[in-house]
Order: sequence, then C-alpha cells, then structure tokens
Amino acid sequence: MNSLTLERKNISDRFTEKEKTKRIIKWIRRSDSKLRKRFSFLKYQNAIGFGITMGSAFGMILLGSLYVMDIIPFWACIIGNGILASFLHEMEHDLIHSIYFKENPKVQNFLFWMVWLFRANTVNPWFRKEIHLLHHKLSGNIEDIEERFISNGMPWGFRRILVMIDPIMAVVLQGPKIRKDAIRYLAKIKAKPIKGPYRLVYLLLWYSFLIWGMISLINWTLGNPIQETGTVANIHNFLNTAAVVYLIPCWLRQSAIQIVSSNMHYYGDVKSLYQQTQVLDSWWILPLHLFCFNFGATHGIHHFVVTQPFYLRQAVAPKVKPFLKKYGIRFNDFESMTRANRYQKEEMDGIAIPA
Repeated sequence: MNSLTLERKNISDRFTEKEKTKRIIKWIRRSDSKLRKRFSFLKYQNAIGFGITMGSAFGMILLGSLYVMDIIPFWACIIGNGILASFLHEMEHDLIHSIYFKENPKVQNFLFWMVWLFRANTVNPWFRKEIHLLHHKLSGNIEDIEERFISNGMPWGFRRILVMIDPIMAVVLQGPKIRKDAIRYLAKIKAKPIKGPYRLVYLLLWYSFLIWGMISLINWTLGNPIQETGTVANIHNFLNTAAVVYLIPCWLRQSAIQIVSSNMHYYGDVKSLYQQTQVLDSWWILPLHLFCFNFGATHGIHHFVVTQPFYLRQAVAPKVKPFLKKYGIRFNDFESMTRANRYQKEEMDGIAIPA
C-alpha cells in the first residue's frame, strides 16, 4: 500500500460519515460556484435546458430522416439517437428536481412531454417524478420503488438480467414484491403510471419487431426464408425502420442506464446518504456510459447535491471525484454485485437476500 493510499485512508478514518458528507457537499458546491463565475452564460439555466431538449429532439428527427433517405447507415442512426435520447433522460431528471422553469409549470409540462415522447418506453415523467423523489428519501431501502423496479437488490442471475433489460419482466418479476413492500408509499402517489397510449404503442411495436425478426431468423436458418410481398412486406419494412430510428435507440439507452444505476446504488443495509452510492468509472463500462451520459461516474455527485444541472455535474466531476475518493466513497465496487448490492462487505453465505 503506497503512501498516498495510506494518507487517503487516514483522512477518511479521521471523520464520521456525517462530517465527510458535509465536506463533500461543500466541495461540490464550491466547484459548481467557481464554474458559474468563470462562465457567465451558465446563468441562463432555463434557456440552456430548453435548448438541450429541443436540440436533442430535433437531432433525433434529423438522424432518423437521414437514415430513411439512405444518407447514413443504420448503426450511425442507432448510436446517434441513443446518445441524444440519453440527453433527454438527463433533462427529464433535472426537470423532476425543478432545475428549469421552477416558476413556470406550463413550460415544465411541455418539456416533460418532449422528453417523454422521444423515449416513450419509460414510465411517464409525472409518475416518475413522485417515485424518484421518494428514491432520494428512501434510497437503498425496501420501499425504494424506482431502483427496485430496475433490479437493485436482486441476487445476480438470469432473473435480474431480464428485469434490467425488459420492461414487462420488470413488472412481472418485481411488481408483486414492490406492491407488498411499499404499499403505503404507492398509495400516496397521485400521478397515474399509465398516461395515454404512448408507452403501449412503443411496446407493441418493439415486441412485434422482436417476434417478427425471430421468426424470420429461424426460418432463414432452416433454409426456408419467408417470402414477404405487398402489405406484409410494407409492415415489416416499417417495423425495421422504426426499430433503427426509435425503438432500438430507446431500448439501448434504457437498458444501459438500468444496468449501471441498479448496480451503483447500494441496497438493503444503507444507513446514510454517504452509503447510498458508489462511483462506477471503469473503462469497460464506457459502452454503457455512452448511452447513459456517464451516469455511473457522476450520479453519486447528484445524491449529495440534487440541485445541480447534469451538464455542470459532468463539468465538475474531474475535480470532485478525487475528493470523493479521498473521503472514502467507493469506486468500482463490482463485488457488490455478488452480494445483491449490499454496502457491507462481510460474507453473505447463508444469509437470505430478499429482492
């Protein structure tokens, strides 16, 4: 163990978790303040948020149009729209915390519609707002509806993988348990989980694309490819185009953030804000981070200071992350996956782990 590691360990052990939390929050706010003073345009926070939303939505339309016109390849459209959809997710998250247009609910609702319709495979943002704010109050606890629905706290295995990547399996496998464990909090949620047909339409198109593609692949493998003509061929072409332009990018983004988020949050034995998250910034997570805006490396900062726009969180991260490490926040604790995201590192053998 080198001297720098020993120094960090001594600094971390010198303070209580509450004291370390206060110091971390102070450092994040200080870094944020310095950046705002240096770049005066950051004071136009509402305009920046509005511009990111509209620019990302327009960008998705543009890339989709370029693909339809055979100007760009399918993979460029999928990757590009997946990245742009991740910007919209970050905007939704900031809007949930009223970081933009706090005094203008009409504009907030308009932006909620924009960020949702361009990623309609998610629950509507009005419902998510309530469960996300609850997440900050109860992060790591059995009543944390939002994180448990994306597999946080589940033992690693095939069931957990299904929950992380498939919305129907998340409801089927986790829904009954969450309803039982968090019934009193669910009863207080005013927003309805279903708002309009938009998510249903997405899921109908998504599963139609998957099933049709699977049937076609099986028949092709067996040497008996399906001959599609007329209306059938047109419908299949539409599904394939929708998949490239919208369905796959949204699924990629959602799967990426759910894999990262469910594993960077601790669960079950969390006793304080200090223990709620770790930092995941290993190089091999980069493909996932591409579609969730570097979430695992920076989301822990958000737990300490929730009022910071996502782009500023990214900007201060290089200065904040060494400070987090200095005060004992864990980095790349991949072993937590083997203990169902528990914070404590003692042996879990023989201990029942509820999901």
